[in-house]
Amino acid sequence: MTARAIIGRDEQCQVVLLGDEVSRKHAELRKDGPVLAIKDLDSRNGVHVNGVKVADAPLAAGDVVRCGEWIGVVAAVDEGAGAAQARAFREVAPGLFGSERLAAALEPARRLANDLAVVIQGETGTGKEDAARTVHAWSGRSGKFVSVNCATLSKDLADAELFGHRKGAFTGAETSSEGLFRAAAKGSLFLDEVLEFPVALQPKLLRALSSKRVRPVGEAHDLEVDVRVICAAQEPLRTAVEEGRFRPDLQARLEGLVVELPPLRERREDIAPLFCKFVRDAQGASLRIEARLIEALCLYDWPLNVRELQLLARRLVGVHGHEGVLKRSHLPDHMLARVPVTGVSRTGEGSAPTPRQARRSTDDDGEFAALMEALRREKTMAKAAASIGISRARAYRLVSARKGEPGDDE
Repeated sequence: MTARAIIGRDEQCQVVLLGDEVSRKHAELRKDGPVLAIKDLDSRNGVHVNGVKVADAPLAAGDVVRCGEWIGVVAAVDEGAGAAQARAFREVAPGLFGSERLAAALEPARRLANDLAVVIQGETGTGKEDAARTVHAWSGRSGKFVSVNCATLSKDLADAELFGHRKGAFTGAETSSEGLFRAAAKGSLFLDEVLEFPVALQPKLLRALSSKRVRPVGEAHDLEVDVRVICAAQEPLRTAVEEGRFRPDLQARLEGLVVELPPLRERREDIAPLFCKFVRDAQGASLRIEARLIEALCLYDWPLNVRELQLLARRLVGVHGHEGVLKRSHLPDHMLARVPVTGVSRTGEGSAPTPRQARRSTDDDGEFAALMEALRREKTMAKAAASIGISRARAYRLVSARKGEPGDDE
């Protein structure tokens, strides 16, 4: 059985879209079994799917459709009770905004016992620390949420930083310290970039997790500590175990539950509302946003995920907010190169960049573009940096440099 719905500005249409760019009867949506398709009904401004003008085309989850000044993204949602709520964009957890995909990823952690270790896995910029804070809040534990980036731990001082030390235990220890484990007593300790945890200290971390006891540097006895550990990683722990970078027994201890945050390109229906939220946060609701800009954002693959989208919104508001409208032409060249005016394929891949798009004003711009391409392939910052021959610290500096552009306050 075929189901049909007419899209247009006529009030008799099943889907009414207002605006001068929309024809009275603009397009027809039809669903024939599992197949969804859209047909242009000789509209004045046409129907575009993934940036390409079409007469009649099938649709799949993630496809971006433009009718006049309206942009839609095809989303796969299980029908039934609560389906409308699942589609709704909302704050699914404190600081995390999205719809069904994000909510479903976090739901197991909401039901989890409050002392089981959790690994939050996701690409850079997907919101792993916000998710960790949410898991801590849901646990109801009375202690603090304490965070440490394992990539910044000094190999010489990590023992003391994590487990504490007695005054005079080593040169420079002018006072005693309780350490991060005890600072998080009855709360949660968040180990960001856990795969960067020093190999030499992994046995001590395993012992602390297994025995729930720590021994400060310079002390003769262990101290009991009640801590829930939440970790973040850009790749599966098992990958690092297979490569000999991580202990398998530590992996088993940490993986009480794995929460995998979806990358932004896999929840394209959230891109437009997220961008509009970030623009409002930066300058209120006074700015108009061109539909072609929204279309380009939805077609871009966001290697730095939500963080990249937020920084872009702040930058555009800072540079172009005084103009009253944000346009597609305001986007950086590396985004327009991925979404050329002539259209893109269903996979989102664009044609080769033009000479103007390929030019970079500085070596930093060229390295940043190369890093973005590497992130699309490798999915983790460490591997992306290595693949183009720069250090991970250099990669993070390239990303951080974009935070200092006009309109960014981070």
